[in-house]
Amino acid sequence: MVLPARFPAILFLTPLAAWIGASPMLPLKDDFPKTMETARHHYEEELPLKDWAKGPVEYLMLNHELDTWKGLETDELRRDFIEWFWSRRDLDSRDEGHPFQEEFYRRVGTANQRFRGFPRGWRSDRGRVWIILGRPNGGQRRRQLRGFGRCSAPEGEWWTYRTNNMAFRAQMGEFHVIFVETRIGQYEICDPSMLGVGAIPPDLQTAFLYTNESAVIDTVSEFVPGAGVVRNTVSIRDTVARMEPLIVPAETWGISGVAGTVLIPIEIPLRDLLFEPAAEGLSAKLKVDVSLRGVDASEELRGSEEWSIELAAADAPHIGGASLRTALLMRAASGGYSVSVRVLDPLSGTAFSWEGEVEISDNGSAISPLVIGRSVTRLRDGGGVGVIAGAELRLGAGETFNALSWLRGGVPETTTVRLTLLDLTGNEVEVESASVIWGSATDAGPLILRATVPPVSDGEYILRLGVGSASVEARIHVE
Repeated sequence: MVLPARFPAILFLTPLAAWIGASPMLPLKDDFPKTMETARHHYEEELPLKDWAKGPVEYLMLNHELDTWKGLETDELRRDFIEWFWSRRDLDSRDEGHPFQEEFYRRVGTANQRFRGFPRGWRSDRGRVWIILGRPNGGQRRRQLRGFGRCSAPEGEWWTYRTNNMAFRAQMGEFHVIFVETRIGQYEICDPSMLGVGAIPPDLQTAFLYTNESAVIDTVSEFVPGAGVVRNTVSIRDTVARMEPLIVPAETWGISGVAGTVLIPIEIPLRDLLFEPAAEGLSAKLKVDVSLRGVDASEELRGSEEWSIELAAADAPHIGGASLRTALLMRAASGGYSVSVRVLDPLSGTAFSWEGEVEISDNGSAISPLVIGRSVTRLRDGGGVGVIAGAELRLGAGETFNALSWLRGGVPETTTVRLTLLDLTGNEVEVESASVIWGSATDAGPLILRATVPPVSDGEYILRLGVGSASVEARIHVE
């Protein structure tokens, strides 16, 4: 990955005479567009093509891509390269447009809008981190930085990234990025342990590298000058069989076993799957195997399922940073078990596996933690469903969303199901549910609610699902 040189904090003042001599009919153009559409148009079409790699895309370019770019001498070859550059980062080369490119320029526009110091927008340290890693999914806050080693300062910003859904996995599951306010409104990145202000911490350098490398889906094809770019053919992806760890977010959802049923939460980043065109969008097939072995080796239970993940065309642009969140439910008597789960993507040859321990008791909650997402996909007949959700869900007032929880004990009475929104002071607003669906033919399965965000102020809220006397909660952000 190319790590661009830092921009010198020197402001070159334009002579007053130059401004006086300028035509009053020509307004100054804002070189920091603030929307996805205007950013893409500005950096891809308005600026000279030879300067494309000097724009925000320099944050993404890998070394071999930059070497190839430097050897191109005509705008025709540069246009072909730009098309190839974005194509190899798309999950499916048959899709029209470039979802990854759109998300990139959306982040560029947001950075240009939010970060007003010097350097400004995408050129700032905060802009660079935002563009490569996205919104901090563990929060961002302004704070005093007393006693933070070489980053000690009266004021600064503290960003937290949880790495469960990132290509880079931090040792403690998260890492922090510190920005010191060196002047009013001007924030510079800081490494508290080694080089101080202006230095990129090792964790962040690794996160940049892993994130940029993992964004390249097509790792096989090379750019051939003059050959053009073939689109709308088969998907291009390295399909060498490999084994990856399966995400089982026990610390977030908890693995629960109660009343003869064990529930194992599953989370799979959609970027790790290979999708094919379907009638109304995209489709991926998965084979799931699970086994429970009693700790005394007296009993072993096995189960197999085939999942079909169907995504609507409207969901396709969002899958790069989203995950499928679902759960496995199995019958088992009370006792301790060793659990093994394997999920295979046959098309890519990738298998995801996890092993752990679970205790099934006769007592406990009959309702699982709440999962919130923008869409629900049916995985199989008979109740298998999953929620498509990003690392951090941010909803607007009036926007629809889906809330899902796995229950044991039979179909709930609709009148006992209640969804409410609580602000951080405890004020409560009831959320109207457009539909309440029990998604299973058995007495254990998913309860799915489709609801609309009520007209409330921006901020953090607690969404509470009540089913009879039981309830579960999840945090959401309304903006």
